[in-house]
Amino acid sequence: VNEAFNQFARNNFSLRSTQTTWNWDTEIAVVTGSSSGFGALFSKDLSDKGIHVVAIDINPLPANLQNNPKISFFKCDVTDVEAVNTVAKEIQTKVGHPTILINNAGIGGQRPILRTTPQQLQKLMGVNLFSHYYLVQAFLPEMLNKRKGHIVSIASMASFFTTPGITDYSCSKAAVLAFNEGLATELRTIHRCPEILTTIVHPFFADTPIIAAGKAELEKAGAKILDPQDISDAVVEQILKKRSGQILLSNGFGPAMRAFRGLPWWLQEGFKRLTESDLSRYDKK
Repeated sequence: VNEAFNQFARNNFSLRSTQTTWNWDTEIAVVTGSSSGFGALFSKDLSDKGIHVVAIDINPLPANLQNNPKISFFKCDVTDVEAVNTVAKEIQTKVGHPTILINNAGIGGQRPILRTTPQQLQKLMGVNLFSHYYLVQAFLPEMLNKRKGHIVSIASMASFFTTPGITDYSCSKAAVLAFNEGLATELRTIHRCPEILTTIVHPFFADTPIIAAGKAELEKAGAKILDPQDISDAVVEQILKKRSGQILLSNGFGPAMRAFRGLPWWLQEGFKRLTESDLSRYDKK
């Protein structure tokens, strides 16, 4: 019941889908980080629904996505604002104005704070956070003109819960949550355009390249690794429903993870300490 009220509130307290007309055969979706992981699945699954996908990545598309008439590929470093603005103009000229934007590009890593270099921090924040600003700034103005759009932000369960060794990653994903909430609020109060939808997605560990280095260790610890297809199915379904939302993908305990931040600090710290282990090995790498 609580979750139903949450989604009700995220859609401006309306039970109906947006009254904006959507024609999937003519819609254009931009997907960043489209050459692997979630992005490759989003691109394939959306194109299978008839939506024209504009795939953006610094790496080439995998073979199964090449030569797909519903997918156009543009090479771009999403951490470079000038490159983003240039490719956005090229997309608008050659393909059209996107009505769907999936800010999916993301990188991770395992390193403690004292071993995180400025270069690593700049790159991670550039991919995981700054690119959201650049892509929204490039494509939102035309969505506002049309009073139509759906912006999807791929975050993580790390938006709610920080663990040792991935502090920079957790910081970036907590910031993506704040970005999504701020964007939704600005659409209503500044732009007076509640027709534009926003969705944020919080997957737990999924079998993608971002966890490849630590996958064996996660499995040894008993962590359930999600099938990336489940994440793509949930996102595509959300887009087709024409509803804003928050998607928690964590084998059923997502709402508890989200609620964890509201517990008294002594309970939070007590739980953390019960689950902590000796990770001093990270300081020796």
